[in-house]
Amino acid sequence: MKTQETLTNEELIDYVYYDIAGKFLNEKIEDWSQTKKWYNTVFELSEPVRFTYCIGVLNMQVMNGGFEQYYDNDYGIFAEETLKGLKKIGAEVTYELLKSSLDSLKKHKSTQTDLFEFITGSKYWGNKEIGEILDRLDDQYYNLEDKEDLTELLGNYLRQSEIK
Repeated sequence: MKTQETLTNEELIDYVYYDIAGKFLNEKIEDWSQTKKWYNTVFELSEPVRFTYCIGVLNMQVMNGGFEQYYDNDYGIFAEETLKGLKKIGAEVTYELLKSSLDSLKKHKSTQTDLFEFITGSKYWGNKEIGEILDRLDDQYYNLEDKEDLTELLGNYLRQSEIK
């Protein structure tokens, strides 16, 4: 059996930290459409587990369907926390791409609408400018491996963290 020291970064991320997040969230959340409960429950996770979850879902969603899918599936509610995690692990390029996507949404929301409601209510749908920005950011994200390795950066951060 492998110990944490002998796991690859990918194994450490997927089979330790992301698994902890998944089990915890599945125990606490019965109805995933209750986005406030989902949001609050993610913040019950320790920082390393929370950052792993947030960065993991960002990567999975964007690689599968772009930033539009990330926001359409409501994972964008964690965008600000994901930015903190990306900064903490030193993922500067990914940080800038996510920040640009989030800034494009913030620019188009009304002052009366909070960001959580704007994302979960899909109030950005049909906005051509947002769609074009997100498409451009998708192209940059898909070529990210040439610039930074999220798995290496996150794995290195986790090896310095304590599992909680």
